[in-house]
Amino acid sequence: MQKRGEFEPPVPVEIDPVSGRWEVGGLPMVLVPQHLLVNNLDAVEARVGRDEAGQLYRDAGRRSARHWCEHESARLGLSGTATVEHYLDQLTRRGWGRFAIDVLDPVRGKLCVRVEHSALLPVAGSVRSVDRACYLFEAWLEGALQHASGRPQPVTVREIRCGIAADECLFRSD
Repeated sequence: MQKRGEFEPPVPVEIDPVSGRWEVGGLPMVLVPQHLLVNNLDAVEARVGRDEAGQLYRDAGRRSARHWCEHESARLGLSGTATVEHYLDQLTRRGWGRFAIDVLDPVRGKLCVRVEHSALLPVAGSVRSVDRACYLFEAWLEGALQHASGRPQPVTVREIRCGIAADECLFRSD
């Protein structure tokens, strides 16, 4: 285990000298504090309710995951399970949590993924829901699985255990 300190990022970051925009693998990126993300999720949930917030994020999350997988598939020549494995590895490298695949079968629409140290768990002052704080990942996993399978409709993925009440989050396809 490494000590805390200054290290090179685990993904190469390119910074445009004129605009200051960051890119990783040819896609624009933004570095934000975790509390900003979690507090924004909290605010939307408080305004519209967690279920409605989850539905709002679901379509956008699926679309974003498919876009990323399409981009990386073309850039790196990946397909099927290799694309999903790469996607989850990159989410891990970018600080979203430690993703581990237990089951991945895009053809059958089967997926089981564990996430330790989720970036979506509560931070100081947060009021995140205790039963499914990391539901945002559901749509990302659906979009990646949909891309890998080539299906027109996504398979539903659910957070069935959250890292708030356990050592890790657990996601499974229906």
